[in-house]
Amino acid sequence: MSEGETMEVAESAPAVTERLQALRPEEAYEVRHWWRRLTLPAEELKAFTQAPPWPKGVRARLRRCESLEAAMLAEAFRTLWHRVEQVGKHSIEPRDSRLQAWACIALILSELRKDISDVPLGRQLGQQKSETGKPCMSELRFQQLMSCQSSEELIKRLRRALRLVDSQDKPDKRGVSVVHLADNIALWWRESRGELAPQPSSRLGFLWANDYFEALSRYQRASD
Repeated sequence: MSEGETMEVAESAPAVTERLQALRPEEAYEVRHWWRRLTLPAEELKAFTQAPPWPKGVRARLRRCESLEAAMLAEAFRTLWHRVEQVGKHSIEPRDSRLQAWACIALILSELRKDISDVPLGRQLGQQKSETGKPCMSELRFQQLMSCQSSEELIKRLRRALRLVDSQDKPDKRGVSVVHLADNIALWWRESRGELAPQPSSRLGFLWANDYFEALSRYQRASD
């Protein structure tokens, strides 16, 4: 058995509190469980599972991947894919599309340092930076993030977004929800195939913009 495929201890899946647009609750649980073993130190991980963390090299190798194809060969991705493939085996989505979407999810989540339940990416990017009255990500870069046309561009801009979140000056507020972020990426892949939700409020652009500009308005109103 390889270092990333240590024996799992049977545990009941807790409820996922985040509202999901593209993931099943079972997939959301599996991706959070996977991220915790990939990222958290042993003492912190004990609060969530009896399973041990994976060696740091497993995450480091995934972070070094520059393409979806490279990520698919990484041990960390194979471990995640094995779990989500099982819970999503009745999906009507083409297997190749699912593979690419989950490789993208794995790549981006390997960059996330802290999971804060129910905190979406858009909200963190709109938060005030260093009491300057400026958002963590500028409106121009945020618009560029929302208009990504390729998976390569999405990966590049999301990696940059997470670096910005991590560089905020309030350590206890850094991070976003693993589940929200994975769901956002899965939704981007669904929409990239032309599968748009009938309700505009359930589409990724609206979700990101709503969270971003709501956060922005809170401190802009206070300064008026």
